[in-house]
Amino acid sequence: MDYAILDVETSGGKFNEESLIEIAIYRFDGEKITDSFSSLVNPEKEIHFYVQKLTGITQKMVKTSPKFYELAKRIVEITDDAILVGHNISFDYRVIRSEFSRLGYDYQRPTLDTITLSRNLIPGMTSYSLGKLCDSLGIPVSDRHRAHGDARATVKLFQLLLAKDLHKNIIGSSIKHSNYQSLNKKILSFLEKLPLETGVFYFHDENDKIIYIDKGLDISTKARQILTSKSKRSRILQVKTKEISFELTGNEIIANIKALNEIKINRPLYKPTKENYTTIFGIFFTPPTLSIDFINFKNKKHALFAFETLDKAEDALLSLQKKIDSGVNILSEINFQEDTYILLTDKGRTFGEKSFLFFENGHFKGYGFYSLHTQIKNVEQIKKIMVPSTINAEILLQIRNKFFISNKLQKIIISEPNLFS
Repeated sequence: MDYAILDVETSGGKFNEESLIEIAIYRFDGEKITDSFSSLVNPEKEIHFYVQKLTGITQKMVKTSPKFYELAKRIVEITDDAILVGHNISFDYRVIRSEFSRLGYDYQRPTLDTITLSRNLIPGMTSYSLGKLCDSLGIPVSDRHRAHGDARATVKLFQLLLAKDLHKNIIGSSIKHSNYQSLNKKILSFLEKLPLETGVFYFHDENDKIIYIDKGLDISTKARQILTSKSKRSRILQVKTKEISFELTGNEIIANIKALNEIKINRPLYKPTKENYTTIFGIFFTPPTLSIDFINFKNKKHALFAFETLDKAEDALLSLQKKIDSGVNILSEINFQEDTYILLTDKGRTFGEKSFLFFENGHFKGYGFYSLHTQIKNVEQIKKIMVPSTINAEILLQIRNKFFISNKLQKIIISEPNLFS
């Protein structure tokens, strides 16, 4: 699924008489930018004084810039077979169509508006203007009121909206507008487009309905295994699957959480088979001592940790018992109850991004992503960018192991809601 996320600046003036003075377009596949285009445009008319003051684009700056007809072919190419996405996209789309109409070309593309999406997925904001919304959500905006700066911020906003869209309404509406010729390719053509990265993937039928959701450390390999096996379910999915979409998560724990919650919400017709439980040794707490036992599906919800080998379990047991002997309330610590608000941070989906798991009073509340250049200011901000979620016993074991045993999660304690200011 491809999106062309764009922003334009215009000369100002009467309705439908405006001309472009700048345009920026980022081709976005749902996970990363695959192409980009940005240019000043000679409007061949005066730029309104107010526009010059707002954007900083002067008559002198556009005098030697290309005219729209010189850029038209590039705009058609970069937006071909894509959904146009913008903040108040109706304005941008109307202006672009007007420019093409003057050339005698009927330019048409399906559109999605991030203002409407934001109101649905992030309700209760004081303002949905791009600048104020991004500021509230911790999305950096450079070169405000310039097409390239606003378009880049819209990419970040749209990525957040995709993550928060648990019901997959964005993907569904996108598919309805897509070129169905491209959706009817063979299964192998689907697999060639999938990344060798960690995330969640979705099989869609001919009616755009999600019929299967799964996760994988390597999306491409996992999807290939499902669609090329000799099982009856695999044969059915091969016939019914008309499109495959995906979302990267950056790490396995968030992939597991995302898949678990979206399967519950979307209730796909076919569900993943339960995987064999590879961590067979668990540490259990029977006051006042800890003990090691085999893990099974009945007792795993009572396990504090899980290990693949007995040696690893015994090493961890010694370390934990020392804490208990020194007076540490091990259950409170392990269940993240020793502090009111806790963030466990990990790598994100891209360089320069981090992911987080949010616990409140020992209860898992959700996950999210934030830029390394953005400081999380308070709990309210965390909840705005967070995807509310639940976890099961197996995922909780994975979180505990990664934090307490592997030391691969960084803990941030937020003792007061406004600690970061």
